Amino acid sequence: MNIKKVFLNAMASTPKHPADFRPENFPGNIHTVEPDNSSPLFFLLSAGITKATMPFSFDIRSLDCFLFLYTKEGCGKLVVGNQVYSLTPSSVLFLDCRERFRLDIAIEPWEYQIFFIAGTSLSYYNELLPDNKPALVHITPFSHTALCLEKLLHLTGSDSISSQLMISSLINYVLTVCISSSIKEEDRPIQVAPYLSDIKTLFDNSFESSYSLDELAEQFHISKYRLCREFGNAFGMPPLKYLNHRRIEIAQHLLLTTDLKIHEVGSKVGIDNTNHFISLFRQIHGTTPLEYKQRMTF
Repeated sequence: MNIKKVFLNAMASTPKHPADFRPENFPGNIHTVEPDNSSPLFFLLSAGITKATMPFSFDIRSLDCFLFLYTKEGCGKLVVGNQVYSLTPSSVLFLDCRERFRLDIAIEPWEYQIFFIAGTSLSYYNELLPDNKPALVHITPFSHTALCLEKLLHLTGSDSISSQLMISSLINYVLTVCISSSIKEEDRPIQVAPYLSDIKTLFDNSFESSYSLDELAEQFHISKYRLCREFGNAFGMPPLKYLNHRRIEIAQHLLLTTDLKIHEVGSKVGIDNTNHFISLFRQIHGTTPLEYKQRMTF
Protein backbone atom coordinates (compact mmCIF):
# COMPACT_ATOMS: atom_id res chain seq x y z
CA MET A 1 0.00 0.00 0.00
CA ASN A 2 1.33 3.43 -0.96
CA ILE A 3 -0.11 5.21 2.06
CA LYS A 4 0.64 8.69 0.68
CA LYS A 5 -1.23 8.06 -2.55
CA VAL A 6 -4.08 6.31 -0.75
CA PHE A 7 -4.25 9.14 1.79
CA LEU A 8 -4.52 11.83 -0.90
CA ASN A 9 -7.26 9.89 -2.70
CA ALA A 10 -9.17 9.42 0.55
CA MET A 11 -9.63 13.11 1.35
CA ALA A 12 -13.33 13.95 1.51
CA SER A 13 -12.76 17.68 1.10
CA THR A 14 -9.97 20.13 0.35
CA PRO A 15 -7.61 20.15 3.35
CA LYS A 16 -6.64 23.31 5.20
CA HIS A 17 -2.96 23.76 5.95
CA PRO A 18 -0.18 26.38 5.99
CA ALA A 19 1.42 27.25 2.64
CA ASP A 20 4.67 25.47 3.53
CA PHE A 21 2.94 22.17 4.38
CA ARG A 22 2.39 19.51 1.69
CA PRO A 23 -0.67 17.25 2.21
CA GLU A 24 1.22 14.18 0.98
CA ASN A 25 3.60 14.61 3.94
CA PHE A 26 0.77 14.11 6.45
CA PRO A 27 1.43 10.34 6.88
CA GLY A 28 5.15 10.89 7.52
CA ASN A 29 7.95 8.69 6.23
CA ILE A 30 6.86 5.64 4.27
CA HIS A 31 7.95 2.22 5.48
CA THR A 32 9.04 0.12 2.52
CA VAL A 33 7.84 -3.27 3.77
CA GLU A 34 4.43 -4.24 2.38
CA PRO A 35 1.95 -5.79 4.85
CA ASP A 36 1.46 -9.54 4.49
CA ASN A 37 -2.15 -10.60 5.12
CA SER A 38 -0.99 -14.14 5.86
CA SER A 39 1.35 -12.95 8.63
CA PRO A 40 0.37 -12.58 12.29
CA LEU A 41 2.69 -9.57 12.62
CA PHE A 42 1.71 -5.92 12.87
CA PHE A 43 3.10 -3.67 10.14
CA LEU A 44 4.14 -0.02 10.08
CA LEU A 45 2.95 1.77 6.94
CA SER A 46 4.39 5.18 7.78
CA ALA A 47 5.50 7.30 10.71
CA GLY A 48 6.29 10.95 11.22
CA ILE A 49 6.26 13.94 13.52
CA THR A 50 4.50 17.20 12.70
CA LYS A 51 4.40 20.62 14.35
CA ALA A 52 1.21 22.07 12.88
CA THR A 53 0.03 25.66 12.93
CA MET A 54 -3.30 27.15 11.91
CA PRO A 55 -5.07 26.54 9.63
CA PHE A 56 -4.84 22.74 9.79
CA SER A 57 -7.73 20.39 9.00
CA PHE A 58 -7.90 17.05 7.17
CA ASP A 59 -11.19 15.26 6.44
CA ILE A 60 -10.58 11.61 5.52
CA ARG A 61 -13.27 9.44 3.94
CA SER A 62 -11.77 6.02 4.66
CA LEU A 63 -8.38 4.28 4.86
CA ASP A 64 -7.89 0.54 5.09
CA CYS A 65 -5.64 0.76 8.13
CA PHE A 66 -5.40 2.04 11.70
CA LEU A 67 -3.34 4.75 13.35
CA PHE A 68 -1.67 5.86 16.55
CA LEU A 69 -1.43 9.60 17.20
CA TYR A 70 0.61 10.85 20.16
CA THR A 71 0.16 14.53 21.02
CA LYS A 72 3.26 16.09 22.59
CA GLU A 73 2.33 19.78 22.61
CA GLY A 74 -0.68 21.96 21.88
CA CYS A 75 -4.02 20.33 21.17
CA GLY A 76 -5.80 18.66 18.28
CA LYS A 77 -9.39 17.61 17.71
CA LEU A 78 -10.74 14.35 16.30
CA VAL A 79 -14.24 14.23 14.85
CA VAL A 80 -15.82 10.82 14.19
CA GLY A 81 -19.51 10.88 13.31
CA ASN A 82 -21.10 13.24 15.82
CA GLN A 83 -18.43 12.63 18.47
CA VAL A 84 -15.58 15.06 19.19
CA TYR A 85 -12.40 14.05 21.04
CA SER A 86 -9.74 16.44 22.36
CA LEU A 87 -6.18 15.31 21.64
CA THR A 88 -4.38 16.92 24.57
CA PRO A 89 -0.67 16.71 25.51
CA SER A 90 0.53 13.21 26.47
CA SER A 91 -2.54 11.54 24.95
CA VAL A 92 -2.28 8.54 22.62
CA LEU A 93 -5.07 7.89 20.12
CA PHE A 94 -5.76 4.49 18.54
CA LEU A 95 -8.17 4.91 15.64
CA ASP A 96 -9.86 2.70 13.08
CA CYS A 97 -9.37 4.67 9.86
CA ARG A 98 -11.93 2.65 7.94
CA GLU A 99 -14.68 5.08 8.88
CA ARG A 100 -14.71 8.77 8.08
CA PHE A 101 -12.79 11.00 10.47
CA ARG A 102 -11.47 14.55 10.63
CA LEU A 103 -8.40 15.90 12.39
CA ASP A 104 -8.27 19.62 13.23
CA ILE A 105 -5.87 21.80 15.14
CA ALA A 106 -7.29 23.31 18.35
CA ILE A 107 -4.30 24.94 20.06
CA GLU A 108 -1.16 25.81 18.13
CA PRO A 109 1.49 24.70 17.71
CA TRP A 110 0.11 21.17 17.69
CA GLU A 111 3.05 18.81 17.80
CA TYR A 112 2.24 15.15 17.35
CA GLN A 113 3.67 11.82 16.23
CA ILE A 114 1.53 9.82 13.82
CA PHE A 115 1.81 6.16 12.85
CA PHE A 116 -0.28 4.38 10.23
CA ILE A 117 -0.35 0.65 10.99
CA ALA A 118 -1.79 -2.54 9.51
CA GLY A 119 -2.26 -6.17 10.51
CA THR A 120 -4.94 -8.80 10.23
CA SER A 121 -5.62 -8.91 13.99
CA LEU A 122 -6.10 -5.15 14.44
CA SER A 123 -9.84 -5.51 13.78
CA TYR A 124 -10.09 -7.99 16.65
CA TYR A 125 -8.35 -5.61 19.05
CA ASN A 126 -10.56 -2.74 17.87
CA GLU A 127 -13.70 -4.78 18.64
CA LEU A 128 -12.57 -5.07 22.27
CA LEU A 129 -13.13 -1.33 22.72
CA PRO A 130 -16.41 -0.23 24.29
CA ASP A 131 -18.90 0.50 21.47
CA ASN A 132 -15.98 0.36 19.00
CA LYS A 133 -15.08 3.94 19.94
CA PRO A 134 -11.54 5.24 19.44
CA ALA A 135 -9.13 4.57 22.28
CA LEU A 136 -7.76 7.77 23.80
CA VAL A 137 -5.46 7.33 26.78
CA HIS A 138 -3.03 9.55 28.65
CA ILE A 139 0.50 8.37 29.33
CA THR A 140 3.39 9.67 31.40
CA PRO A 141 5.92 11.65 29.33
CA PHE A 142 9.10 9.60 28.82
CA SER A 143 7.21 6.44 29.81
CA HIS A 144 7.87 3.08 28.18
CA THR A 145 4.85 3.64 25.92
CA ALA A 146 6.27 6.98 24.73
CA LEU A 147 9.63 5.29 24.22
CA CYS A 148 8.04 2.55 22.07
CA LEU A 149 6.55 5.24 19.82
CA GLU A 150 9.92 7.02 19.66
CA LYS A 151 11.57 3.75 18.60
CA LEU A 152 8.97 3.26 15.86
CA LEU A 153 9.96 6.63 14.38
CA HIS A 154 13.50 5.33 13.95
CA LEU A 155 12.54 2.03 12.34
CA THR A 156 10.81 3.22 9.15
CA GLY A 157 14.00 2.85 7.12
CA SER A 158 14.81 -0.77 7.92
CA ASP A 159 13.34 -3.83 6.19
CA SER A 160 15.26 -6.63 7.94
CA ILE A 161 13.41 -9.49 9.59
CA SER A 162 14.69 -8.48 13.01
CA SER A 163 13.38 -4.93 12.46
CA GLN A 164 9.97 -6.26 11.42
CA LEU A 165 9.79 -8.33 14.58
CA MET A 166 10.74 -5.32 16.66
CA ILE A 167 8.19 -3.10 14.89
CA SER A 168 5.45 -5.66 15.50
CA SER A 169 6.44 -5.99 19.16
CA LEU A 170 6.42 -2.21 19.68
CA ILE A 171 3.02 -1.83 18.02
CA ASN A 172 1.67 -4.68 20.11
CA TYR A 173 2.84 -3.01 23.32
CA VAL A 174 1.29 0.38 22.50
CA LEU A 175 -1.88 -1.33 21.30
CA THR A 176 -2.15 -3.32 24.53
CA VAL A 177 -1.79 -0.14 26.60
CA CYS A 178 -4.47 1.63 24.56
CA ILE A 179 -6.96 -1.23 24.69
CA SER A 180 -6.44 -2.26 28.31
CA SER A 181 -6.62 1.35 29.53
CA SER A 182 -9.90 1.84 27.68
CA ILE A 183 -11.63 -1.26 29.02
CA LYS A 184 -13.41 -0.78 32.34
CA GLU A 185 -12.20 -3.48 34.69
CA GLU A 186 -14.75 -5.09 37.00
CA ASP A 187 -12.20 -5.52 39.76
CA ARG A 188 -12.01 -2.74 42.31
CA PRO A 189 -8.82 -0.75 41.76
CA ILE A 190 -6.10 -1.09 44.39
CA GLN A 191 -6.04 1.91 46.71
CA VAL A 192 -2.57 3.45 46.91
CA ALA A 193 -1.66 5.53 49.93
CA PRO A 194 -1.30 9.22 49.03
CA TYR A 195 2.30 9.38 50.29
CA LEU A 196 3.26 6.52 47.92
CA SER A 197 1.73 8.36 44.96
CA ASP A 198 3.61 11.50 46.03
CA ILE A 199 6.93 9.65 46.05
CA LYS A 200 6.23 8.08 42.67
CA THR A 201 5.34 11.50 41.23
CA LEU A 202 8.57 12.87 42.70
CA PHE A 203 10.59 10.12 40.99
CA ASP A 204 8.70 10.47 37.71
CA ASN A 205 9.19 14.23 37.42
CA SER A 206 12.32 15.04 39.44
CA PHE A 207 14.37 11.94 38.60
CA GLU A 208 17.60 13.96 38.28
CA SER A 209 17.62 14.81 42.01
CA SER A 210 19.41 12.79 44.66
CA TYR A 211 17.38 10.66 47.11
CA SER A 212 18.04 8.35 50.02
CA LEU A 213 15.72 6.07 51.96
CA ASP A 214 16.53 7.87 55.21
CA GLU A 215 15.62 11.26 53.73
CA LEU A 216 12.39 9.94 52.19
CA ALA A 217 11.41 8.24 55.45
CA GLU A 218 11.98 11.47 57.36
CA GLN A 219 10.15 13.61 54.76
CA PHE A 220 7.06 11.38 54.72
CA HIS A 221 7.16 10.43 58.42
CA ILE A 222 7.36 6.68 57.95
CA SER A 223 10.01 4.03 58.60
CA LYS A 224 12.17 3.19 55.61
CA TYR A 225 11.35 -0.51 56.05
CA ARG A 226 7.63 0.14 55.79
CA LEU A 227 8.29 2.55 52.90
CA CYS A 228 10.14 -0.14 50.92
CA ARG A 229 7.51 -2.78 51.65
CA GLU A 230 4.47 -0.63 50.79
CA PHE A 231 6.06 1.01 47.73
CA GLY A 232 7.09 -2.40 46.41
CA ASN A 233 3.58 -3.78 46.93
CA ALA A 234 2.05 -0.81 45.11
CA PHE A 235 4.46 -0.43 42.19
CA GLY A 236 6.23 -3.76 41.85
CA MET A 237 9.71 -2.78 43.03
CA PRO A 238 11.43 -0.94 45.92
CA PRO A 239 11.56 2.87 45.66
CA LEU A 240 15.20 3.37 44.68
CA LYS A 241 15.04 0.55 42.15
CA TYR A 242 11.95 2.21 40.64
CA LEU A 243 13.88 5.51 40.52
CA ASN A 244 16.79 3.90 38.67
CA HIS A 245 14.45 2.27 36.16
CA ARG A 246 12.81 5.65 35.62
CA ARG A 247 16.23 7.28 35.07
CA ILE A 248 17.24 4.67 32.51
CA GLU A 249 13.84 5.09 30.80
CA ILE A 250 14.57 8.82 30.39
CA ALA A 251 18.11 8.03 29.26
CA GLN A 252 16.73 5.89 26.42
CA HIS A 253 14.75 8.89 25.17
CA LEU A 254 17.78 11.15 25.35
CA LEU A 255 19.95 8.63 23.49
CA LEU A 256 17.38 8.46 20.68
CA THR A 257 16.49 12.14 20.41
CA THR A 258 19.65 14.10 21.26
CA ASP A 259 23.36 14.20 20.40
CA LEU A 260 24.41 14.23 24.05
CA LYS A 261 27.46 12.15 24.92
CA ILE A 262 27.06 9.13 27.19
CA HIS A 263 28.36 10.88 30.32
CA GLU A 264 26.10 13.86 29.59
CA VAL A 265 23.06 11.61 29.35
CA GLY A 266 23.97 10.02 32.67
CA SER A 267 24.29 13.43 34.33
CA LYS A 268 20.96 14.59 32.86
CA VAL A 269 19.14 11.73 34.57
CA GLY A 270 20.93 12.13 37.91
CA ILE A 271 23.75 9.57 37.55
CA ASP A 272 27.04 11.50 37.46
CA ASN A 273 29.28 8.42 37.70
CA THR A 274 29.55 7.32 34.05
CA ASN A 275 30.73 3.80 34.87
CA HIS A 276 27.79 3.33 37.23
CA PHE A 277 25.40 4.68 34.56
CA ILE A 278 26.76 2.26 31.93
CA SER A 279 26.63 -0.65 34.38
CA LEU A 280 23.07 0.16 35.43
CA PHE A 281 21.94 0.56 31.81
CA ARG A 282 23.47 -2.82 30.91
CA GLN A 283 21.92 -4.44 33.99
CA ILE A 284 18.42 -3.28 32.96
CA HIS A 285 18.63 -3.63 29.17
CA GLY A 286 21.47 -6.09 28.55
CA THR A 287 23.45 -3.62 26.45
CA THR A 288 25.52 -0.48 26.95
CA PRO A 289 24.08 2.98 26.20
CA LEU A 290 26.35 3.34 23.17
CA GLU A 291 25.39 -0.06 21.75
CA TYR A 292 21.72 0.79 22.31
CA LYS A 293 22.05 4.13 20.49
CA GLN A 294 23.91 2.55 17.55
CA ARG A 295 21.39 -0.25 17.21
CA MET A 296 18.34 1.99 17.38
CA THR A 297 19.57 4.82 15.11
CA PHE A 298 21.68 2.83 12.63
